[in-house]
Amino acid sequence: MATEDNWPRSVLNAKYRSMPGEFLYKGNQWVSWTSEQIIRRVEDQFQFWPSDVILSGYPKSGNTLLSEMVSLLVRSQGQKSKWAETLKWAHSYPVFNRVVFIEEIYQWIYPSCTQITKPMDYLEQWTTEGSQLPCRLIKTHLPADSMKCALDRVDQSPRIVYVYRNPKDVCVSMFHFYRGAQEYGPFAGDWDEFLHMWLDGWIAAGNWSRVVPEWLKFSRLCTRPGNRILCLSYESLVREPMKCVQRLHRFLNPYQPLDPEVSEAICEHTSFERMRKNPQTNYENVDGFVSDFEFMRRGEIGDWKRWFTAEQSTEFDRIYVSCVDQVNRFIFPGKLTLE
Repeated sequence: MATEDNWPRSVLNAKYRSMPGEFLYKGNQWVSWTSEQIIRRVEDQFQFWPSDVILSGYPKSGNTLLSEMVSLLVRSQGQKSKWAETLKWAHSYPVFNRVVFIEEIYQWIYPSCTQITKPMDYLEQWTTEGSQLPCRLIKTHLPADSMKCALDRVDQSPRIVYVYRNPKDVCVSMFHFYRGAQEYGPFAGDWDEFLHMWLDGWIAAGNWSRVVPEWLKFSRLCTRPGNRILCLSYESLVREPMKCVQRLHRFLNPYQPLDPEVSEAICEHTSFERMRKNPQTNYENVDGFVSDFEFMRRGEIGDWKRWFTAEQSTEFDRIYVSCVDQVNRFIFPGKLTLE
């Protein structure tokens, strides 16, 4: 772990570097891409609709891939006759304008808006005609307890898709994101220092070993009327995209058949290489990153093996084995592993 003392230390945790706009809320660290006021507004004021589709997941877990798949399925409704217009629409707006990041602090010019607008303000004035969508698509990294606060205020829950990923790969991806995004400093520490932060749970959006199991437990044990939650692993999205597209379609459009040509087209469109080159998904025109940063970096399953030493991997497994066992009680089919 880095030992130099010439960097500003966090006033919240003196063991580690300070982060822009950092704050604690309900035991989780957050940084400048959101605020306590915004999170409280989601919990206490924002009105979710039964028709909403919420895409949730811990950061760097496949959220952009899931957002692209879902936006294409919802816009096309799986129908070949709507695919050309859907593709034109997807090429016209970046993915973060089609799937709105509800707790984000940044403002954008959303579809049908003539000026920059805050995400929640846009969602509250959302219309089918303006968005060219049959329902609101909402992205969040908020923990399950925050979302439960919001959902307890509605009679019927919206549909939720939760994506999760091997925490070792999430850790490595998050390390590179910390080093490339201005909202994290950018982080100037080395891999060893970041890994210590991760194992301590000192990561923006909260401790993976608490946040992800709580979401997966919520998805299986929630007994609220109309509970509709689908959980998918990043690994399945990459290894079996066709099966995932089919599962997503059944969940999102249960009364519409999925045209085989549309499912094939979505799989092709959302391949890592295609998304990496696509300016509407690769964030190449978004400010706030260092000059050589690639938002779509590798996307490989098992990329962690390039970064973890044998000793680091053993220590990570020791800390996370019980957490993964807990996670695996709530996911089916498939199992999460640390391999």
